[in-house]
Parts: sequence; structure tokens; C-alpha cells
Amino acid sequence: METNYMTRRAWDALNKKLQENLDAIKPGGKIAQEIGTAASHGDLSENAEWEAAIQKKDMLGNEVKNLRQRLSNVKIIDDLEIDVSRISLGTKVTLYDLDTDEEVMYQILSGDDAEFYQNAISAKSPMARGLIGREEGDEVKIKVPAGVKSFEVIKIERFS
Repeated sequence: METNYMTRRAWDALNKKLQENLDAIKPGGKIAQEIGTAASHGDLSENAEWEAAIQKKDMLGNEVKNLRQRLSNVKIIDDLEIDVSRISLGTKVTLYDLDTDEEVMYQILSGDDAEFYQNAISAKSPMARGLIGREEGDEVKIKVPAGVKSFEVIKIERFS
């Protein structure tokens, strides 16, 4: 089974979402109540409310399965020793964009972390894959959807 890396912030948020979904679909939960209310309206064969509630229950059930899978075999990035001599998962990197003469900063994290951290990019993205393993002072050309970008690695530090 593949190890899933994420920050504690993402892990907490996904666990909270999982619990909310489980609470909604459990007996007596919000979805069960919606199904009961819709069923009380009579003939289920032409009851759009009942069908919608059942679809919602199925959708949340699938989301629960997906969240459980994503949360299985997790390693929390916050707890790892991060070597900042090279760009890797869990690092923040400052780059000099040789094409635009501007400094840019990216945090190399998991896809689950993107919404929680400024300038976070997934370690699986083309940009991050092109940067991983590089050291300060390295020049790198990275193929991105918009073409090829050229950077110099200015600084590598632990994500924040």
C-alpha cells in the first residue's frame, strides 16, 4: 500500500470531513432523517425527494470510502525530518524565474495540502517533479503546460 504524505492540518481537515459524513449517513443522522421524511410522502416509485436522498446517501458513502482510503497509511509531514539541502516533499523553495526576472516561492506538499498553504504545489505536479532533488544554485528547466520555464534555485527551507 502506498504511503500518503500530508500535513497535520490536512489530516485534521480530512478526518473532520470523514466524521461529518459518517454522522450524516448513520442511523438517525441527517440523511437517514431525509430518507424517512421523503418516504413518509407515500409512493416511492414517483418520489423525487426520496430518490434524491438515496442518491445523496450513496454519494456520501462513496466519499467516506474515498476519505478512508486517503487517510490510510498516512505519514504526517510535520513529524518528518526534512533535509533542506535538496528540494523534496516538505520544503519551501524560493526560485529566481530566469524568464521574468522575478522571485517566486513554492511549497512542495501533497495534493491534499494545496488549499491550506500559500503557493503549495503537489509533489506529483510537473513543476515539483522538475524541482525535486535540486540544490541551491542549480539552474533548472521545467516543462510546464505553458512551455518550458527556466529557474535558479535561490533558497530551500522547511515548509511553513
